[in-house]
Amino acid sequence: MATAVTKRTEDKKRSEALRELVLYATRVQLATVTSISKFVVGWAQSADRYAQAISDELLSRAHGETESHELVGRLATVSSAHLREVTALPTEVVSHFNRELARREGAEPRERKRRVGRRQLEDLPPTAPESR
Repeated sequence: MATAVTKRTEDKKRSEALRELVLYATRVQLATVTSISKFVVGWAQSADRYAQAISDELLSRAHGETESHELVGRLATVSSAHLREVTALPTEVVSHFNRELARREGAEPRERKRRVGRRQLEDLPPTAPESR
């Protein structure tokens, strides 16, 4: 009898360890997906701002609002700002990943709702129809 109890205890420990492993893998995957989406969105927004700034500078030159010797300096400034934004993205994404992973690890698992089977439903007393 003691071996059966010991075996059940060991099975339960293995089952719990497997459950924890699956939960951790799920947390990592969710943090990864949200981080990748944050990177893609950040890159797209940065590229959009860069394209708009380049366009504005070229249009201002075409309309004669800036001198040709100023254009190169302005384009260099716009490009530098874009490169700073893009190079900051990986750091932001790693920070986001770590925050997401920590947040999900700290969350307590929700209690599962008990499913009601057909047989249990048949045993319940009938309810009165709701008045409308």
